[in-house]
This record gives sequence, structure tokens and C-alpha cells, in this order.
Amino acid sequence: MNREVISFGVFFAAILGWQSQVLAANSLDVEFSGELVRTSCKVATESINKKITLYNLRWQQINEHETSAVTPFTIAIDKCSESDLRKSIKLTWQSNSLINIGSNSFLTTKGDSGVLLGLNDQNEKPIVWNTPVVISDVSVIEGLQQIGFGVFVRKPATGEARIGDFSGIVTFNVEYE
Repeated sequence: MNREVISFGVFFAAILGWQSQVLAANSLDVEFSGELVRTSCKVATESINKKITLYNLRWQQINEHETSAVTPFTIAIDKCSESDLRKSIKLTWQSNSLINIGSNSFLTTKGDSGVLLGLNDQNEKPIVWNTPVVISDVSVIEGLQQIGFGVFVRKPATGEARIGDFSGIVTFNVEYE
């Protein structure tokens, strides 16, 4: 709606300016410039380059039960305007370091342990990798909207988890529709 109002205003001003210029002279040079700015939702600062530490992991328990407990974390969206309300938030988890086990994909890790990482959405279902997925609707204006996820450790598809460090890096992209 804002775009239509602004366009109409520019068109109206152009007609008035054109009429006065034509009456004063037989030629007309018109130059328009402008910028339409719309404040939209942003990923909150604390969710950019987020580091999540998984505590109290016992390699023996992971080998016996295949996975660790889920560690919850959130990605926060803020600075949404009233025009953003009820728009869909799409998130794409991106990685080229995935391994499929059954119907789920897991992130491979770097380090000595050989473990994999699994990610769940706010409904505790495995996330879909490398595909935009609607995860929520914008419901908060000018405040933080937290979107929950979970991460867990899984033993390798073959072999055992080993004692040692590990790390994994993923990126995510956020879109609004």
C-alpha cells in the first residue's frame, strides 16, 4: 500500500510541474530520483555468528544410545514493522558437509571424536537442509521473536564415537514473504 501512495504522489507532482513548465517554455527536461525504503525484519545481533556449546557429553552413552540429549537454542528476529505482521519467515539451513542416515541428514564434524550433529526444528522434527522452509510467521513488532531449535550429537553411521573434541559449522539464510 505504501508503494502505491508514494507512486501516486510522484506522478501527481510530475503533472503539476510539467504544466507550469510547458506554459513558460516550449521544452521540458524532467529528472526523477528517489529511494523507497522499507524497514523489514532482521536477524538479531545475538543470533549472528552464534556459538552453541554442548555440555556433559559422555561418549559411552552416545555409543550405547546413538544420540545425546538435545541442547536447545534460538535464533532471534527483530526490528519487524507492522507491515511485516503475518508474513512467513523462511529459513534455509545450509551445508555441504552432510551425511544421510535413514531418512535424516546429519552434519559431519571436524575433530577427533567422529560424531555427527543433528538439528531439530521447534517441533522437534529434523530440519530440512539446503531448502527454504517456513518456520514461523512474524508475530512481534519492534521486539525479539525467538524461534527455537535443538542440536544433538549422534554417533557415526559405522563405528563408535571417540573421546575428543569436535566442531561443526552451518550457515542459515532468512527470507520473509
